[in-house]
Amino acid sequence: MIDIQWLISTGPCKKITEGQYVPCPGGPDGSDRAMYILLSGRVDVYKQSAAGGKQVAGSILPGDVFGGREYFLNAQDQSYLSAVDSVVFIINEESFNDLSWSRPEILFDVLKASYMPLKKMTAAEEAKTKSAQKKSATAEKPAGAPKAAAGAPKAAAAGTPKAAGTPGKTEQAAADKFKPSPHKDLDAIRDRVASAGVKIDLFPQGHKHMHFTGFTRPDYSKFVFAKEYKCPACSRAFKDFKIFRSKLYEAKPMRYDLRKFFTGFRAEWYEILTCHNCMFSMFSNYFTDPKPVQKAIFEKELAAARANVHMDFNSERDLEYVFTSHYLALLCAEGYKSHKRQIKAKVWGNLSWLYEDAGIDENLEEPEEPQSDNDRADDLEMMVYAASKAAEEYEAIYAETNLTTVQEQITCLSIAGMQHRAGIDRDMKRYLFKAKTMQGGDSVYSKLAEDFMYEMKISEEN
Repeated sequence: MIDIQWLISTGPCKKITEGQYVPCPGGPDGSDRAMYILLSGRVDVYKQSAAGGKQVAGSILPGDVFGGREYFLNAQDQSYLSAVDSVVFIINEESFNDLSWSRPEILFDVLKASYMPLKKMTAAEEAKTKSAQKKSATAEKPAGAPKAAAGAPKAAAAGTPKAAGTPGKTEQAAADKFKPSPHKDLDAIRDRVASAGVKIDLFPQGHKHMHFTGFTRPDYSKFVFAKEYKCPACSRAFKDFKIFRSKLYEAKPMRYDLRKFFTGFRAEWYEILTCHNCMFSMFSNYFTDPKPVQKAIFEKELAAARANVHMDFNSERDLEYVFTSHYLALLCAEGYKSHKRQIKAKVWGNLSWLYEDAGIDENLEEPEEPQSDNDRADDLEMMVYAASKAAEEYEAIYAETNLTTVQEQITCLSIAGMQHRAGIDRDMKRYLFKAKTMQGGDSVYSKLAEDFMYEMKISEEN
């Protein structure tokens, strides 16, 4: 492993500002030949596309060597752009000779790793090829299949009267009174969402990017403060926001699906942290008290996603940023073998709530911006889809994990709550009854389960 700290203390080093290209002159006759070791930050690799332009082919992370092909082979088919402020160690003719006698083991690692960026680019290209093949296969499906999928949003919209006119009031009233979900055909919705595989290897097809971009919460700044974190994946330090819990006040009692509402604040916007260097994303407690993470499991997928998504860490946070961090967390959850299901269940639950809130103001009363019928129907479908995925994960946790009494109560309530949001019922009442009657359980959750059961009974009678 390359000793980054020694290189930083020794030099020669150079800072590359965000958006600046890193020069890689090569050729056996070049007087200024240079290749680099990335010490901090991130450098994106661009290759010539078939159309004549440039496209991102991968990313260089701290400890990686790049420019080796230019240095040794005079290759000129790619360029390197600093994605964030980065620091590189310069390997030129002079420093190459110095390393050969002072730290030959580093030079050996440099020579061995010179072509590693090519492997990363190949992985990214393979991911893009697979995605294109999936889309092509979807387009070649029989004519009857798309019609069935296209009918799903109409059915969902039709089952949600006046959703476009007063979406906030309608959805909140349904949640508060525990009315049965209007989305009966969950299979049709899930087929439609998953029909084309994964968009840019990260988002489900039903996620509408332009619909969320620019939707910000500038007033949230008073509820968070800056804190430095160390990334469990790349070990680099970065600054992100931590929720100021002492400033939060509950606006209403905990909801049937265990969602907490705070006055003027939605906690889901800041529960996921994203490393500014490698884009590893996870709940904040896994940064401050990290569990062992096997990054090799998701490293290639994260590199492919990193080359295809953009997150502006300097501008005001918008809803698309929040969605991106959550979907990145789903990808990174694969590296936590013993906690993977718990993480995924919580992330899918958050996503269901975020889609519920999309385009609605803080009090869930009126849309902040005009929203079309189709946009709202798509958001509600994604809300249902995410809730069904959360319910599946919680059911697996209940079946496979040795839970404490309170954990079992919470899991049972989570299963029932997410099933209710998705309009499905796999022993929902049994889970609620267990949460209500659990010996040695928490009285708060027992009362919540009892109230949930009562409201459902009243709703069924009406």
